Amino acid sequence: MQKFDIFISYSSKDRPIANHLVDQIEKAGFSCWIAPRNIEGGAEYSEVIEKAIIHCPIFLLIFSEPASTSAWVKSELNIGFSENKYLIPYKIDATPLKGTMRLLLNDKHWIAKNEDENKQVELLISAIQNYFAKLEKGETDNVSENPYYADIAKRKKRKMAILSVSLFTLLVVIGVIAFNIVSTNNQKNITHYNDLIERAFSMHGTATDNLVAKRNLLLKAEEMENEIPVSQRKNISGTLKQLQFKIDSIYYKNLEDARWFAKVETKHGVNQAIECYKLALQAKEDSVVRRELNTILSKKSIYE
Repeated sequence: MQKFDIFISYSSKDRPIANHLVDQIEKAGFSCWIAPRNIEGGAEYSEVIEKAIIHCPIFLLIFSEPASTSAWVKSELNIGFSENKYLIPYKIDATPLKGTMRLLLNDKHWIAKNEDENKQVELLISAIQNYFAKLEKGETDNVSENPYYADIAKRKKRKMAILSVSLFTLLVVIGVIAFNIVSTNNQKNITHYNDLIERAFSMHGTATDNLVAKRNLLLKAEEMENEIPVSQRKNISGTLKQLQFKIDSIYYKNLEDARWFAKVETKHGVNQAIECYKLALQAKEDSVVRRELNTILSKKSIYE
């Protein structure tokens, strides 16, 4: 994968501003990765975006009211945070932080909204230049040295220690119970649980209905875990998260495309919108999207 300096995370509603910032940053000599420009045709959004975040040293968040509510932006930010990327939040309006974004970004040094747009862009480019200058001098090579990250790492370590002790105790208790109590019902549950997981992992297709079916099988298995001895449980949470991210990516992409085509008042535009709405609903049943589809279907005869 081609190496880039900066990953740009933004809401599609802020695309003109994002493209303008990319122009200014690249004029200053830094390379940017931004969707959809750097996504090849036919590529799967979720996989390409995840790889791009991992390979870019800097994660630039263009923060606004639309970005604060975007599930797509939140997913990208979670990956950037988990990969210890150097996060630069760039404000383009006065929207306050809340929820997950407040937790992840509250102590970051913001490039705040400025009446002088050129000055705000200069501050951003200066922050990028300073970071790469420090990298070249060897003064910092990992943002995990940031006290904020260090504190989180300590808390995670303490939680893992507590979890290890709790898990060991739980295993001992379950071992005693399993040694003394063996029931046919438990064995049936274990068999059904394993069958659900085996069926899920035997599905290798990447079509939307295939991904949804695979996720649903694993969700059923996850719901059974309270009835399954700890020693018999499978680690499926990571796979579930990856599947959900892929399905969400498909949903949001098709929904965005559908709404774009719906604006084109032609037979072609309406037909394209209908197909994209159906694909979005295939990934996620949504009453709002269903109403939007019905509205477009009601207009179809106008353009026939």
